[in-house]
Amino acid sequence: MSPGAREVPAGAPQQVEYPATFHFRVIAEASADVASGLAAALNAYRVVEPLAASRASSQGRYHAYSVSVELQAPDDLRALDAALKRVPGVRMVL
Repeated sequence: MSPGAREVPAGAPQQVEYPATFHFRVIAEASADVASGLAAALNAYRVVEPLAASRASSQGRYHAYSVSVELQAPDDLRALDAALKRVPGVRMVL
């Protein structure tokens, strides 16, 4: 480590510099309405990698979607997370 540099303790929160690109993975019930609901929730944000269905669960009940979004502030991150979770059929946002 260089002189004057501080070591960040393990488990300490990392500082994010905004604007920043965040990658989301959404697990949702298999339904045509979910993709349109997710797209509507993303309309207010700068999407840098479009919403894409990546794969279905082994029994076909759930689909995984991925998307990358550029956010301007921590409040935008919280708002988008909440908006994605409000879409009917969404089970998890990662």
